[in-house]
Amino acid sequence: MLDMQHGAISIETAYQCVHVLRAAGISPWIRVPIGAHADIQRALDLGAQSVVLPMVNTVDEAFAAGQAAKYPPLGERSVGGDFAVHQGEDYPERANRETSLLVQIEHVDAVQAIDDIMSVPGVDGCFVGPTDLALSMGLPRNEFAADARHLQAMDIILRTSIASGTIACCNSYSLPDASQRLKSAWSCITFRSYVDLLMQAGTDLLAQLRQRIDGVGSAAGDVRRKRVATS
Repeated sequence: MLDMQHGAISIETAYQCVHVLRAAGISPWIRVPIGAHADIQRALDLGAQSVVLPMVNTVDEAFAAGQAAKYPPLGERSVGGDFAVHQGEDYPERANRETSLLVQIEHVDAVQAIDDIMSVPGVDGCFVGPTDLALSMGLPRNEFAADARHLQAMDIILRTSIASGTIACCNSYSLPDASQRLKSAWSCITFRSYVDLLMQAGTDLLAQLRQRIDGVGSAAGDVRRKRVATS
């Protein structure tokens, strides 16, 4: 998922990434900024398979998003872009079936309206942000996972999505967290960001390098001490 909400990805970079991913057989997702309904259509025109819209808290917001994501008669998406080059001349006839709009449920207000939001035409699923949801409930940013209110809200979202036959996605932050999400029947999960993965890999590599340097230093010290003792 290319993050154009919090990340530094430009529209040109997103276009390049989308088609590299498609060429590799990977379904590209784009998360657009909050309330950017016009960007939903643009992300799809770039070739995104799925678009994620953050902070959808009302039925009206969900309806506007659905209209932007789907061609008529289901929505109001206009025909344009270079779809014929990348996806074929018949893309507008297939797109409503083959692309997905996921609305982010990450506020307590959205949980209270979840039944109506997930019933909106053009909304193919939800994408839950557990941390922002916790903050909207007055919970701390790092210690909310075991809170009964948060667990109940997550369960309501999941059960409603399953009942409506839509996609249920959720962020996860560790292997145990990801495993629990999958056991709980979430349709899909995200697992950390590319920045997290890059930083973790760099940190691990640096730790290994320091261990080797320490080992080399210890061995060199032993050799020097031996030379002093035998001279």
